[in-house]
Amino acid sequence: MGSWGITTRESDYDLDLLDSIVTTQLKAVDFSTFNVADALEVIKADIMEEIRKANRGSSAAELVFYFSKSFPQNFTHGARLIAECLADYYHTGELIVTEYVGKSKDPVDHHIKEFVVTPADLKILLDELQSVQKPEHEFYQGWFEEETRQQWLAHIRSVQQTLNEHA
Repeated sequence: MGSWGITTRESDYDLDLLDSIVTTQLKAVDFSTFNVADALEVIKADIMEEIRKANRGSSAAELVFYFSKSFPQNFTHGARLIAECLADYYHTGELIVTEYVGKSKDPVDHHIKEFVVTPADLKILLDELQSVQKPEHEFYQGWFEEETRQQWLAHIRSVQQTLNEHA
């Protein structure tokens, strides 16, 4: 899970989650609409499949343990990703996602101009954004340098404020 910056789209894992949303949800609607509830379901399914694959041959008790440890953290990644996508949409009136097509994996930018988001969806995203700001949260603890942590917190708070303004 490589990361090279503050935002979720600067993380290999989160880019993989976004690719799952592109492949599973956005292609199906020809990139016309980003449905937050559907994207959350795509992420949940992707995370569960990843955990199953990584732990093939494990007993049922072991799988329950792996799910209880991995799912919440990975879901938080996905919820933050979707929250950032929604905040970008609120700021600019569109979300640009890049799809890599063909054998040569040529980048094609798609401009999504419509989001479907309910108050319940927003609550999920806002709850996740709030939780990562707690000093005991592993995402908060994950920053080695205080200066970088403060930049990350400012970013998270900015996304949270944007979503709150549209709640």
